Amino acid sequence: MVFQSIELEKRLERVRILENNVTYQFSMIAKLMDMDALAKLEGTGLNLTSYRLLKTVETFETMSIADLSRHMVTDSAQISRTATELGKRDLVEFQVDPTNKRRKLVVLAPAGIELMAKLAPVFKARRAAVEDLLGEAAIRDLHTHFTKLAAHFLNTP
Repeated sequence: MVFQSIELEKRLERVRILENNVTYQFSMIAKLMDMDALAKLEGTGLNLTSYRLLKTVETFETMSIADLSRHMVTDSAQISRTATELGKRDLVEFQVDPTNKRRKLVVLAPAGIELMAKLAPVFKARRAAVEDLLGEAAIRDLHTHFTKLAAHFLNTP
């Protein structure tokens, strides 16, 4: 019995070490948030990359694959495959960039607009729940710290 207690104490100490590692915590929270988002997307046929691509295009109205890749911090080949798949589902359409005929622009198709309108209240409620949980001051502080972290990791070789 004493041996079991000692082993449990060791395991608990190791958990504490991980929980005190801020990058580990960020990773865990990100995964939990992804799992929550996936649950909210159930029945739509969308994965997280597809939803984020649609949300980004909805926000900017039109974007090139290269701009989507940079903005979403995702490999351009994956963005291209995702956009192509969304195009096959009639959720996005492709237009030729008037300033560069070789570049395709992604825009929401009517079905994509409709799907995003259906999902909007679900994700608005999700955001509101997080904001209520943390409070306005913490949210403001998080935005400040996220900006610092993004700058740090963008400038780290």
